[in-house]
Amino acid sequence: MTTKIDQAQHYTVPPEDVFAMLSDPEFVERKCLASGSIEASADVTSEDATTTIVSRRVLPAKLPGFAKKFVGETLTLVETQRWGDADPDGSRRGTFVVDFGNNPISFTGEVLLTADGDGSKVETRGDLKCTVPFVGGKIEGVATEWITKYLDKEQRVGTEWLDG
Repeated sequence: MTTKIDQAQHYTVPPEDVFAMLSDPEFVERKCLASGSIEASADVTSEDATTTIVSRRVLPAKLPGFAKKFVGETLTLVETQRWGDADPDGSRRGTFVVDFGNNPISFTGEVLLTADGDGSKVETRGDLKCTVPFVGGKIEGVATEWITKYLDKEQRVGTEWLDG
């Protein structure tokens, strides 16, 4: 089973400013910690026309019993985003992979940063997949709710960051 996620965030600044925020390790760590991570780290590298952002976060496994037995007390996520060079209007396209370690779940997709009126829009489009027989759909439901809340928190932290 696969669950599609398509969520947009809106900011009141141009794409160049949003990308500067998204690729700042301090911001990446801040948004991870704001979403309940126990630990968070970020590494950003640029080579040729590609910027790679790798974040690692450890979260308490606040999951229903049926899902917790697959995960344990904590969940370690490593997200890798690879962004291409900016278009003349500041727009960018990137891909992402979220590695859940030994857990039978994956989240992959693309991130689009575009101009939106006087501001910017960041759209996350991805496929969430759990390969556990019988309860995979339930686990995807829990994960979808968690990812949606995380992206909402990223929006709030990002707005505060840009306003500060």
